[in-house]
Amino acid sequence: MLVCCGAASHQWEKHEVERRWLPRTLKCFIIGENPGDKTSQYFYEKPLSHSSDGVVVRRALLRGLHQHGVIQEPTLESFRDAGFLFDHAIRCQLSSAIVSAERQKAIRYVSPRVENPTHLAPWLTQAVVVWVMGHLASNAVANVTTEFPRLPRKISMLPFPAEVQLSSRLFLSEYIAWRSEKKAPDLCEAFKKFSRGRVVFDDV
Repeated sequence: MLVCCGAASHQWEKHEVERRWLPRTLKCFIIGENPGDKTSQYFYEKPLSHSSDGVVVRRALLRGLHQHGVIQEPTLESFRDAGFLFDHAIRCQLSSAIVSAERQKAIRYVSPRVENPTHLAPWLTQAVVVWVMGHLASNAVANVTTEFPRLPRKISMLPFPAEVQLSSRLFLSEYIAWRSEKKAPDLCEAFKKFSRGRVVFDDV
């Protein structure tokens, strides 16, 4: 049993993400919040159909990246083949109340659940660019690398979505959840402009 949440394993291990979904060349590492609660479908758990995908961040992200020509199809396979990997700041499945409380702490960079996110370190090192989604991801990344300055930010307002600081390889936006799903195409467009300046995806 895992000490952090009492589960037998995290969804990352259960779905063998590193074996099945790690791209040959990691161009972009995307970090979200957490995989929802115990009833939630996981990001890398393939949907029964694209038209009825219940995972908001997956549905909106794949559609947005495809809409702007960053991936060939709105599928997990195209996402992987284009060089993307998705993980969460917190891998545990937790209630929305717990996540909301942690998110409030993360705004001040004091969330205990992302105090030592060692699972992010290898991919942060390897990725050409990193898309940091939300305050929990911000807190986690700030705990792993000095590339992410611990500054107060209103990430749902301008100048974001944008690079964390000038010439940074870190792109920051709010998390794509049900409240922000309508913004997803704009977030993906901003990410495309950010990545174009860094020659990450040669064909966009």
